[in-house]
Amino acid sequence: MDTSVDWDPSLILDEIDAMREQYDLQVAKEEPSPKFQWEFACTLACSPRYKDVLEAVDLLDELVEVGFRRVECLHQLILANLKLGHYTKAKEAADVWLHLEPENGVARMLYSVVLERASHDGWLGFYGLTLLTATGLLLAWFRKRSQ
Repeated sequence: MDTSVDWDPSLILDEIDAMREQYDLQVAKEEPSPKFQWEFACTLACSPRYKDVLEAVDLLDELVEVGFRRVECLHQLILANLKLGHYTKAKEAADVWLHLEPENGVARMLYSVVLERASHDGWLGFYGLTLLTATGLLLAWFRKRSQ
């Protein structure tokens, strides 16, 4: 049984382009709808393009500031920042969500995921730096011995 799913990234990119046209028209008229901005930001967060996800983070930040669907925006903001590898920003959003809803299981789970990813990537960076330092020291030692 074949359980593979064929996904065509051009479909989401086409949807983003269509939504961007609508959003730009609303901004030009100085009447952007928070609901449409939310939908556009969520679509951008699904994009495979880094710059689209960055734009989604900016739009979601705006919505959180004005208080529009704060919990839903924080949820999407955490996911988008995780996707970008911005763990500090993801943790800040998770902290706010946990402050608003301390008993929310999804908020607690995402907070744990943020901490796990940050520590995992932090350890990988630490090991990489240690390896580079050790290699540099060994090369310097060999050079000194060969002189």
